[in-house]
Amino acid sequence: MLHASTYVFFAYVGFESVTTVAQEAKERARTLPLALMVSVIISILIYVGVSTVVVGVVPYGSLNTTYPLLDAA
Repeated sequence: MLHASTYVFFAYVGFESVTTVAQEAKERARTLPLALMVSVIISILIYVGVSTVVVGVVPYGSLNTTYPLLDAA
């Protein structure tokens, strides 16, 4: 539970920093949703990219461990 709460905390801090910066923007109604969507899309692309590389490097069956990125390295 503690491990998962760190992920939630850092995700919240990341999105909260976007909204804090957006409060200083001139057109908040336009820039805030755009900034949030762009950050989500970038996160998805990084996740898909890392997953694709890991599965391409190591067979899928051997990634069933606690730390699959360490096994791929």
